[in-house]
Amino acid sequence: MRAELEKRIDRGSYVKVPLFEGKLPEGNYAQIVEIKPKAEVGKHYHKFQYELFYIISGTARLGIGEKEFEAKPGDIYLVAPGTVHWVINESDEPFKLLVVKMNYRGEEDTVWL
Repeated sequence: MRAELEKRIDRGSYVKVPLFEGKLPEGNYAQIVEIKPKAEVGKHYHKFQYELFYIISGTARLGIGEKEFEAKPGDIYLVAPGTVHWVINESDEPFKLLVVKMNYRGEEDTVWL
């Protein structure tokens, strides 16, 4: 199986690239997310899904619940359902991470604040 890297979905402040969409076991989903330079992904949470973040490149401020981290390559974070999280990329370089969603139920699971 190969990743479908040609499929890029631009969401304004970030671009996501679905990996193996429709090929993982039901309820699981993987994507590469690239937060654009000087951009942010606002506060939100998921009602049902867990998200695992593996930082590929760049640095950014990552908020998870009441904590804030300086996320850098090699770091791994797990976000539980109902936990507010956000990302701010203050650098001039993209911030790239692998996002694995477990218990994924689609876009309707995301609540933006």
